[in-house]
Amino acid sequence: MYSTCAFCNAALDGDGGPSGLGVGRRIAFDEWKGRLWVICGKCARWNLTPWDDRLEHIEAVARAARDGRIAASTDQIALIRWERYQLVRVGKPPRLELATWRYGERLAQQARDRLKITVPLSIAAIGLGIAANVAAGGGLGVIVWNLHNLTQSVYTTIVGNRRVKLVEPPICARCGTLMQLRAKHVQHSRLVPESRAELAVLVSCPHCHEEGALVTNESAAQVLRQGLSYLNATRSGRRSARDAANQVDQVGGADHLIRAVARREQPLRSLHPARRLALEMAVDEQMELLELEREWREAEELADIADGTLSTTTEVEEKMKRLRGTDGNQLSG
Repeated sequence: MYSTCAFCNAALDGDGGPSGLGVGRRIAFDEWKGRLWVICGKCARWNLTPWDDRLEHIEAVARAARDGRIAASTDQIALIRWERYQLVRVGKPPRLELATWRYGERLAQQARDRLKITVPLSIAAIGLGIAANVAAGGGLGVIVWNLHNLTQSVYTTIVGNRRVKLVEPPICARCGTLMQLRAKHVQHSRLVPESRAELAVLVSCPHCHEEGALVTNESAAQVLRQGLSYLNATRSGRRSARDAANQVDQVGGADHLIRAVARREQPLRSLHPARRLALEMAVDEQMELLELEREWREAEELADIADGTLSTTTEVEEKMKRLRGTDGNQLSG
């Protein structure tokens, strides 16, 4: 299992507990689809685990979940506390319900991170304001009135200056400079149609401010994830996630939303806030599906090499049946 988050690059906390993964304090699992995630303690994103031995890890987590205490649940999702770990059991939830857990928690985490910056800054600013007020004989009300705008501006600046992590930074076709992108630069980028790629983003050069390079697939996803996180930095709460999930549903799913936005070729900053959050959710979902497909193809290739046939498929199916229950239904608990 990876030791750092695929989204924010922070170290994954915890030791995995009952999962045996070696990392993670909050583990999500889907017995029906055979999926297992480690939820990052910093950004609350869900990191899909590699395919190797995933089903055995899911079985171990499911056993622990049956012995744990359900803290909150719906028909499709349950938050279970087992010793000092949190287990999130996913059934077959509609997007709206999953968004409330998966994205609502991430947005709440962003709000908490913002408070870590704005609260100390506010205290410092009030102290300076009081000192200035005593020295100048007035004006404290003006300082307090501007305090919220000041702290929000500082937080947004910090998020906007985070470097976009790309394996190979693009070179601007207009001015020839190496484009060292930061999150704030992505707001001028456009998602565009591209028949040879799942995702394609035309990015603006930070140096000459012209559209200088086309990035695709995983690089495009990374650009979108960090750029949209910056643009969505001021939005928080579960209602925002629900509104965005509604937009994804209304157009027929993540791939349809991505294509709809690409057809309009608008700069990301000009999208409606709910649309931007919906796009961030859709990109996450689409890239996860592509990763699952890649893992599936690798598993089939290894089976072909090992046995000359797909003989391991039966074994995998038997394990999946045990996870779902002998009658094909998902296990309760």
